[in-house]
Amino acid sequence: MAKDACYSKVKSRYSVWPSAYASGALAKCRKVGAANWGNKSKKQDGGLARNIMSDRYNMGGLKKKK
Repeated sequence: MAKDACYSKVKSRYSVWPSAYASGALAKCRKVGAANWGNKSKKQDGGLARNIMSDRYNMGGLKKKK
């Protein structure tokens, strides 16, 4: 089998080869492409739901369970 860019990127990141984790990472890399694999994506909402829930809790709308 020919060694592609994903193979070399994934193999350099995982110390145990072959492993289930490395195989899964290789499959994901090949799915998204070597140029995009390993880059984190930013969330669009910026944690809006978490901020709304904390605001409600601070205003007394939600109470802690005992």
